[in-house]
Amino acid sequence: MIDRRTLAAGLVTSVLAPGVFARPAAAQMVAGGSAPPPPLEGHPRWVRNAMPRPKFDGKPAITLVVDDMGVVHPGTNRVMALPGPLTLAWFPFARNLGPQVAESRARGHETILHMPMQASGKSVAWTGPDPLTTDVSPEENLRRLTNALDAVPDTVGLNNHMGSVATLSAPLMDIVAAEAKKRGMLVLDSVTIPHSRVYSQAALIGVPAASRDVFIDWVPNPAVIRTQIALVEALAQKHGHVIAIGHPWPHTIEALEAWVPTLERRGFALWPLSATVAFRNEITLSV
Repeated sequence: MIDRRTLAAGLVTSVLAPGVFARPAAAQMVAGGSAPPPPLEGHPRWVRNAMPRPKFDGKPAITLVVDDMGVVHPGTNRVMALPGPLTLAWFPFARNLGPQVAESRARGHETILHMPMQASGKSVAWTGPDPLTTDVSPEENLRRLTNALDAVPDTVGLNNHMGSVATLSAPLMDIVAAEAKKRGMLVLDSVTIPHSRVYSQAALIGVPAASRDVFIDWVPNPAVIRTQIALVEALAQKHGHVIAIGHPWPHTIEALEAWVPTLERRGFALWPLSATVAFRNEITLSV
């Protein structure tokens, strides 16, 4: 168990294991130490749409993001039924996004856009329609991005769906970062490939951003999922906070249904993405 006075800084700077990538270090927060940063000025979109932030009490914090929401049924419904706050990443091409997101938020879950981005191989077959790609004009990529952002209501931000090609392009990720800043949104780098530029380009222009630490189901196998969940807990205990990503797939949902309801009584705090991004960026939420 970590020292309850401190959420420790950062993870190591190398690739840790399959399904795990390092992220930039976060600053320490020490109870009774120096004064907190000044209150956030204004209410950007990511603050207005955030789920209520948890009380900081030193418990290891787990942020669980579930990708691919809106098109996998009954997986979508089973994920929404989990205790929250989870952060649910919705495809922009899903049907009935308004009612689905409204129900999700009513159940206490936070909302982000799951933005399709070019992968190697059959990109559109893997990503869905209108992914961001390196072989179209900046104007066309911006059109695709803005259409996707407009499609999903009540978002705090976005993360990338796939993107093993697109996220390596700094100019393309600059488009994403600039639009996120314009709209007052946060950015999560799903880190689908080492050296992804999603986080770095967002951070360069002051967009609240973070990187994923663990993929729970990088292999959709029950044994692997159990191992990854144990890794999530170990990293949360060691470093104080962790961001994990999973998907609405049968084996993953079965594992989450058994695991998530136990977190509070076992000494973990479940944080929405907005709270972890605020902490890692040393932003004091004022609302």
